[in-house]
Amino acid sequence: MTKDFESDKFTNLVVSWNKYDSMPFNEWVLEVSESYFLSGLTLKMASNFLNCQPAELQAVLNLAMLEDENLILLAKLKPPSTTWFSLAAASTDGLKAAIQALMETKDHKSPFLVVEGAIREIEGPTVFERIAGLGSEVFGHSAKKAQTYGLLTDKGIKALKGFQTRVKSGKTLTPAQMAYADGLLRELVTNGAIKRETKDGDKELCDEILDALGYE
Repeated sequence: MTKDFESDKFTNLVVSWNKYDSMPFNEWVLEVSESYFLSGLTLKMASNFLNCQPAELQAVLNLAMLEDENLILLAKLKPPSTTWFSLAAASTDGLKAAIQALMETKDHKSPFLVVEGAIREIEGPTVFERIAGLGSEVFGHSAKKAQTYGLLTDKGIKALKGFQTRVKSGKTLTPAQMAYADGLLRELVTNGAIKRETKDGDKELCDEILDALGYE
């Protein structure tokens, strides 16, 4: 009985995820979020189950935290997955500006850059821009914390170390790298590796990350 129940919870998550094309976007986000938390799976396990990147699932979970009226706004255009993190972190005014910009944009423009630009005009520096402004030591330290806490995939840890090297050499992160870093750092926050009341002697770095991500 227990096995069947556990199996049903995992199956429900997969079924919910696969409804993306057949449901209004706001309803899909909420159903996936509910199914995920009922499944009891970690972000890494669930993303493996769904055959998606952990960052993509984390972005959906972030969107589910929006006010209902804001999430309903997104159902009008079903925004590209590359924009989900930015939209989830935006204020109501920033969200409305981003939606309007997406509806008016030309096909050849990057949806991510369109959304980031629209939010920036309303709110100032965006989450991704703040991530891009983090020092190299932040990424290196995050990689070490991921290993200490047994979090992230080998690919994710390697990516953080790569971001450390890139920033240290004076290069900026690309939009895709900013989005990936956002997902990785949020996973560390979600699982308690990075928090304000840290007991690991790294409060300054934790606060820097949390401030960049927009956490209270």
